[in-house]
Amino acid sequence: MWHLSLSDSALGASLLALNVYALVGVVLALVLGGMVKGIVSIGVPLVAMPILSHFMPVKDAVLLLSMPIVLGNIPLAFEGGQMVPTIRRLAAPLIGTVLGNIVGVTTLIALAPHRAQAAAGAALILAVGLMLATPRFRLAPRWIQPVGLILGFGAAVMESIASIPGPLLAMYLIATGATGRVFTKQIAIILVVSIVTLVLTFGSAHHAIGLDLLISVAASVPVLMGILLVRPVRDRLPAATFRTLVLLFVSAAALQMIWKSGVL
Repeated sequence: MWHLSLSDSALGASLLALNVYALVGVVLALVLGGMVKGIVSIGVPLVAMPILSHFMPVKDAVLLLSMPIVLGNIPLAFEGGQMVPTIRRLAAPLIGTVLGNIVGVTTLIALAPHRAQAAAGAALILAVGLMLATPRFRLAPRWIQPVGLILGFGAAVMESIASIPGPLLAMYLIATGATGRVFTKQIAIILVVSIVTLVLTFGSAHHAIGLDLLISVAASVPVLMGILLVRPVRDRLPAATFRTLVLLFVSAAALQMIWKSGVL
């Protein structure tokens, strides 16, 4: 009965198709993502996605990573109160996020597996490029809303295809002058709304059921383990150098994803 129920879910069927070594690889990808986040605060999906794509379809990898992102950001979103004023301030990127996830998930589900893998690889390379270049600019007040709508949409499309909305959102929030706890709270709110929209869109397309969410919640455990594992050595590592090495690794892995997809 449990086996049949598991097979009825997208993630369950994908995981059941894996052998023991591949399942270990999935867990290690999540632990490694948590370890990197624990050292340099880079999002877990940026590291885990290219590894997970070797073991399961990109669509399922995106779904698997959804709840670790939500669970990690809900406490940050509510920190300090001021939820309603903050949501009003973020109306444009939040609307862009909802629309972008609807478009992105619909496109991802419609793509052939090899094309989805290539699209995810390209999104990862774009994310790494943005993080290495760290483009900084300030938006005039009249441009904050329209640019927020556009970048919110773009971030959600990247979220839908490769679980990596962070670079575009960070670029936008910095350009509006958000720093410190304000920045952390705002990006957490957008990420929570983005993932909830993503999961609902997956569900409306009959690609996800409640069991998929439970599996995704369980994926948060190895991520947390990775974060805790590196805590004793976190301050001894040169964070800037480690960050650059991680981004180079992600770039190489993303290029391999594109090559493996066969679209070239």
